[in-house]
Amino acid sequence: MIYSDKPISTNKDDYLGRGGFAKLLAQSLLDMNNGDTFSIGLFGKWGCGKTSLVNMTLNEVDELQKNSREKNKLIVVHFEPWNFSNTDQLLSQFFIHLSNKFRSNGDKKLAKIGNALEKYSDAFEVFEVIPTFGKSLALFGKKCVSKLGKKLKKGADEKDILKQKEYVISLLEKQSNKILIVIDDIDRLNNEQIRQVFQLITSVAKFPNTIYLLVFDKEIVVKALEKVQEGSGEDYLEKIIQMPIQIPDIQQPKLRGVLFSRMDMLISEHKDICFQEEHWQRLFYSCVEPFVKSIRDINRLCNSVKFKLTTLFSEVDFTDMVAISALEIHFPAVYEWVKGNKPILTGEQDWSAFKANLKTQKDCYEFYQSQIKSLLEDSTTKYEDTNHVVVIITFLSQMFPYFGQKIGKLHETYDLNVLRMNNQIAHPDKFDRYFDLELDNIFLKKAEVLNAVNTFNQEEFMTFLLELDKKEISYDFLEEVNAMLPKISADRARTISRALIVTTAQLNTNSQKRLLFRINNYAEFLVIDLIDRINSTERIAFISDIINNADLATLQSIANIINRIELGYGRLAANGKEYEYKKIISLEELLQLEILFINKVKEMLRLHNLFNISNWRMIYYLLESFDLDYAHGYLADALNNDGNILRYLDNSVNVWSGGDTRYEFNQEYKKHLTEERILQAIKSQKESGELFLMSEKTQNICGAFYLNALGKQDYKCNLSQADVDKLLATWKSENEKS
Repeated sequence: MIYSDKPISTNKDDYLGRGGFAKLLAQSLLDMNNGDTFSIGLFGKWGCGKTSLVNMTLNEVDELQKNSREKNKLIVVHFEPWNFSNTDQLLSQFFIHLSNKFRSNGDKKLAKIGNALEKYSDAFEVFEVIPTFGKSLALFGKKCVSKLGKKLKKGADEKDILKQKEYVISLLEKQSNKILIVIDDIDRLNNEQIRQVFQLITSVAKFPNTIYLLVFDKEIVVKALEKVQEGSGEDYLEKIIQMPIQIPDIQQPKLRGVLFSRMDMLISEHKDICFQEEHWQRLFYSCVEPFVKSIRDINRLCNSVKFKLTTLFSEVDFTDMVAISALEIHFPAVYEWVKGNKPILTGEQDWSAFKANLKTQKDCYEFYQSQIKSLLEDSTTKYEDTNHVVVIITFLSQMFPYFGQKIGKLHETYDLNVLRMNNQIAHPDKFDRYFDLELDNIFLKKAEVLNAVNTFNQEEFMTFLLELDKKEISYDFLEEVNAMLPKISADRARTISRALIVTTAQLNTNSQKRLLFRINNYAEFLVIDLIDRINSTERIAFISDIINNADLATLQSIANIINRIELGYGRLAANGKEYEYKKIISLEELLQLEILFINKVKEMLRLHNLFNISNWRMIYYLLESFDLDYAHGYLADALNNDGNILRYLDNSVNVWSGGDTRYEFNQEYKKHLTEERILQAIKSQKESGELFLMSEKTQNICGAFYLNALGKQDYKCNLSQADVDKLLATWKSENEKS
């Protein structure tokens, strides 16, 4: 539901435990016996529930009078001055409202008072009657004189303002009912109107047997009075208010209870909402509660969060959305700063380059503390509490642990995978959705990820991954899977790892956003982590089954995975130094796996050409490492074929990517071939047109090798992609002409 600021009316809706205070105030109003005008000031900050408390008090007055044997009951007049646009309306409507209340009571004596009040109102409208510190103030302009001229000609008594007032006073003194006039929301008026209300009470409407209950934010009213008159606003109020009452502060446990109840309702509205109780408990006291000081704060916060969760409930963390919404409501300038400083807050880019001069955590803290202070000082909303800077710095440190660590205000470790899995704002890939609020901008929905990880069979998972790869978001998906690893069961790990091994070779490695790992490398590391979810006694059988059922394309992924297990034990290229890779099987099991893999490769090579595999190098490397004689024998036979020679060149080139792709050749090819033999194979394949049927990668390497042989390298011994493209274009043109 949407929460409005509509005040409550009765104690049954009192969530803050103020019923006792309302009863006390009601009884005090009924017990007053002062025959003169008596003014009570009920003070409270905006949003603290002043009007609700007044409503409860008046409701208690009604209840107490129902059970009272007193015949002469308190007459309650509730006047809301902020409904009227100017001073003329305010004063005239006050008397109209008061007059109507008396005439509608059903008592003839009271009706007579109502008529007298109306005449009094008409009489004073054209005179300067309200004194202000030695001066007089005209309530109305000349436009009113013409309007009331005919009335004033009726008789001299009606012209006599004082006589009219004395008549009203005499009638009020004779009647036995006390009058309670409640004037609420005085702090909503402009400065001049605020002064007029108090002058009305102290002069024009200073009546006997009348109690004024004046409700306002004292700080606002004092400042307003100081702006429109000479002297101290505080001193002026002291002359008027005979009984000042400060509304008790809302007990924080009560306020917290209302907030929790509302939050529970928001959570219950969405079945798949992302809510982590531990995260809520960690952030609540530093990132939510400091911004909740009144029911109005709760209403505004709940309404904002409800709106934002309408479509994003499953794609954001509930706690984070509540916290960032609270910041937006109370400190909009800081909220805008947060929105524009994603790298600093999440670590998306290393911020050492962003602010190279900030050497220490202390430097960083002082710099950003001054930035926050400047934001608050420049804001259109004035923040006078010097503690606000500390509150906001604490908020940012807790919400964004990367930022907290950089400024030395957070010392606990955090896991990016947890941030990702829970869709938290502190993760670079999740940050923007908290501000865009566009579901369409979230290309990978949480429900889709959960469905794929938890329910898809192998074929469905593979199809889903390849579809995401076309949209260039397959890497993002695998990161989501990686984040979910602790929750993936052994059975699901088997299904997903099989799907990845089969699919990895088909993924587009040139369109991914990550620089550290290509997607196929990332997928293979993920397979190892998934296999680690399987019972240790079952892993060797699982991997063996995958090898036994592998096809030519799958072998390259299997080769990479085996190599990483070898490096974990310090074998092969590790030269005895163990890498920090998971040892998902024992060393004895690894030796068994080597034999099984080599036998499978030999079996496949009896039927297939090794160089038809796009990433043949790792397979050949393992073959050479485990059975050198067989590997060299196979290679010698294979290199009798010109096409295989060109594909073999892949083993002798380093490709550097940057502003321009560049090629550098090593001497690896000389172990088995001469430069002349390779150039002869290039020429043969070019003239037959077979070269142009090979992969783009192979064509580029052949062109680069040819230019390298001609000595076309730059001063760094590299060959540029532009030169290679130019050469290949010439070759293709020559081939088409022939």
